[in-house]
Amino acid sequence: MFVNIIRVIKFAFQNFWRNFWLSIVTISIITLSFLSVNFFIFTNALVDTAMHAIEQRVNITVNFKTSAPEPSILALRDVVAKSEYVDNVEYISKQSAFERFRAKKEKEGNVIITESLDQFEENPLFASLLIKAKDIHYYPAITQLLNQSQYENIIEKTNLNDKSIVISKLNTLKERVKQVGLVINLFFGAIAVLIVYNTIRITIYTRKDEIGIMKLVGGSNWYIRAPLVLESVIYSFVAIVLTIVIIYPLLGVLQPYTSNYFDGQAFDILAYFSNNFFTIFGYQLLASVVLNMASSALAIGRYLKV
Repeated sequence: MFVNIIRVIKFAFQNFWRNFWLSIVTISIITLSFLSVNFFIFTNALVDTAMHAIEQRVNITVNFKTSAPEPSILALRDVVAKSEYVDNVEYISKQSAFERFRAKKEKEGNVIITESLDQFEENPLFASLLIKAKDIHYYPAITQLLNQSQYENIIEKTNLNDKSIVISKLNTLKERVKQVGLVINLFFGAIAVLIVYNTIRITIYTRKDEIGIMKLVGGSNWYIRAPLVLESVIYSFVAIVLTIVIIYPLLGVLQPYTSNYFDGQAFDILAYFSNNFFTIFGYQLLASVVLNMASSALAIGRYLKV
């Protein structure tokens, strides 16, 4: 049995080198299929990062009346913080808001405003709460909580910093990317399967007499089929290696442009592919192997009926 396995592997590599240029074309098409899949993965990850960056900026700002006592504000903060919909609540006192505003203008070099602030006898800014929800869909429930009548005497206004329109557009873009990516991947996948099918058919055609003799002298279907199926597996392995060799330098070139591409949101594309290496390339290899084995097995079938 072990000897037969060695012979199958030997015949598979012999077939590969006998039709070298045909093998190169086949591998090239499969590699293009892999590259199209990885481009789709890259684009999808980029859109996901953009959506996450925007979702992080969605919050509710609650400004309180100047007459609102701090204990009442802190009591509301505790109520909001206990809500199942809320991820984080930050209380900003009037003094803290004033200091942040001054520091911001000093950093911007706006001397006129910083000097004007010194002219105020009283702090003109509001105390406020910054509320971050656990999920973007929870903000209406939080707003409903804040609009209860018992809080009307302390809340000046509630501002929902809503990015839902942008997020909706990104969701639409993501769906379109998926649809286009699926069409492109199916296109290249179909071409790859047809190429493998025809490559195996040509290989079989050049060896049809040899296969016929092997059948007549008692060669099993497995022994005849295995080298040709294994040859299609070799195409997949070589193609995935070439894809990895090509994709990582490309990711290195793109890295500086994606590391801080959306409003300060870091996106390490190299780390993303490295952390998901076996998932990304493993599934691609598995799908290619299965498709190529199926196409080669189909191509061989008619020649085994002697």
